[in-house]
Amino acid sequence: MRPPDAARPAPRIRRPGSRALVVTGAVLAVVTVLGVTTVLPRPTVAGALGLVVVAVCLTALYQATRSPSFSPVSVTFWAFVTVWVGFAPLLQIRDRRLPWPDLPLDQYYVSAQVILLFAVLAYWAGNTRRRPAPRSSTPPRTRITVEKALAVTATAAVLAVVCLPMTGGLAVRFGSRDDLQRAIAEAGLKSRQDLALLGLLSTFPAAVAAIALVLCLLCWRSRNVAGPKARWVLVGTTATAVLLNVVYNNPLSANRFTAFGVLLAAGLAIVRFERQRWRTLFSLGMLTGLAVLYPLANLFRNERSRGDLRLGLDAYYTWDFDGFQQTVNAVYYARVHGHSWGHHLVSALLFWVPRSWWEGKAIPAGNAVAASRGYSFQNLALPFWAETYLEFAFVGVVVLFFFYGRLARRLDRALTATPAGLGTALTVTFAAFQIGLLRGPLGAQIPFVGAAFAVLVVAVLALPDRGWRLTRPPPPVDPGPPAAAPTGAEEMASHD
Repeated sequence: MRPPDAARPAPRIRRPGSRALVVTGAVLAVVTVLGVTTVLPRPTVAGALGLVVVAVCLTALYQATRSPSFSPVSVTFWAFVTVWVGFAPLLQIRDRRLPWPDLPLDQYYVSAQVILLFAVLAYWAGNTRRRPAPRSSTPPRTRITVEKALAVTATAAVLAVVCLPMTGGLAVRFGSRDDLQRAIAEAGLKSRQDLALLGLLSTFPAAVAAIALVLCLLCWRSRNVAGPKARWVLVGTTATAVLLNVVYNNPLSANRFTAFGVLLAAGLAIVRFERQRWRTLFSLGMLTGLAVLYPLANLFRNERSRGDLRLGLDAYYTWDFDGFQQTVNAVYYARVHGHSWGHHLVSALLFWVPRSWWEGKAIPAGNAVAASRGYSFQNLALPFWAETYLEFAFVGVVVLFFFYGRLARRLDRALTATPAGLGTALTVTFAAFQIGLLRGPLGAQIPFVGAAFAVLVVAVLALPDRGWRLTRPPPPVDPGPPAAAPTGAEEMASHD
C-alpha cells in the first residue's frame, strides 16, 4: 500500500516569468508584422514612433485585462488608442493618404507622434498598480437605491414630455441625424453657435435618461430590492428608462459615441466580469468593435454617409480615423497662433453659459483647428492629447495624462466596492463615455458627458436614501483580518 503522499500528484510549479515571456513574444510578433507591412515599405521616423505607440498600448492593454480586478476605464482607454491612433496612422503615413484633403504637413508628423507617445507613457505611469485594491464597503449616503433610480427616471420622463415637442417631436428622433438637426434649427434653438438652449432642451434630457438607466441596472446588479412590490416598481422603472434611451440615445438620431456609450454603460452596469475569461472577451470585443463596427456606425447617420461607407482597411483612410491628422493640424495651429492656455477648456466646462452673456466664449477647439486649415466642414474630432497640447503645451500633456492615469486607476478600484454606490456608477459612466472625450473636442463632448456626471452626483448625494422602503439595507460586512500584500510570485500566479 502506497503512503498517502505518494497518491497525490506533485503540485505544478508556476513560473512567474513564463507568461510575461509569452506576452512579450506576442507583442513583438504583432509589432514586427506591422513594421514589415506598414513601416518598412516607406521607412519614416513617424512610422517608427507609431510602432512604439502600438507596442505600449498592447502591453498596457494586456496588463489591464489581466489585473486582479476588472478595469473597464483602463481597458477602454487602451483599446481606443490602439485602434484609432495606433494602427490607423501607420497605414496613412505609409501611403501618404490622410482623411482630409490638405497640403502636406510632413514636418509636423514626428511632433504629433511624440505628443501621443508621451501622453500614453504618462497615462501608463499614473495608471500602474502596485497591488490589488481591497474590496471596500460603500458608505450609506453614496449607495445606489431603488428610490434614487425611480426619482431620476421620473425626472427624465417629465423632461421628455416637456422638451420633446420643443425639439421636433417624437417621430424626428427615429429619422436621421440631419432630420433632427433640421428640426432643431427650425425651432430656433441654434443662434450663432450658441448651443446653451439646445443643451437645456435636448442634451440634458438625453443625459438624464442615460443616468436613469445606469442607476436602474445597478440596482439589479446589487439585488437590493426590498420585496415583491419593490421588484415590480424597479421593473417598471427600468422599462421606462430603456424606452427613454430608445427615444433619445438611439443610433439613428444621436451621435454614435452617445449611442454606443449608453449601450456600453448598460453592459458594464449589469455584468460583473468577475471571471478572467469574461474580462479577456471584453478586451477583445472592444478591439474588434472599434476596428470593425465603429466605421459601420455611419450607416445610421445619413444617406451621404451610407454612400461613402468604406469597409476593410480602406476604412482607416476616412474621417472616422482622422485623429492623427488632427493632431498634426493642432501642432501647426499652436505654431502659428500660439497656445490658448485653457480658453477652450473653460468654455467647454461652462457650456451652459449663453454666448450672449459671454461674447468671448470659444468655439470647440476642433472647429478652430479645422478652420485654420481651410476645411469647409469644421465639426471635426480633436484628440484629447492634441487639445491638451493646444491649450497647455507639451508639459501640460505629460502632467495632465499622468493624473488622468491616476484617476482611471481610482475609478477602476472603486468598481470593487459593495454594494454598488456612487463610485461604481462613476466608473461605469466614465468608462463608457470616455471614448467620446478622447476623440474630442471637449467643447462638443462635455455638454452631454458633463451633464450626465452632474446628474449622477446630485442624484446619489442629494436624493433620499430608502425613504420609500423599496431598498433593503445591505447585510453587515465583516472586515476580517487585514490581508497581507501579495508577493510578486503570488500575484503573477493568481493570473494563471
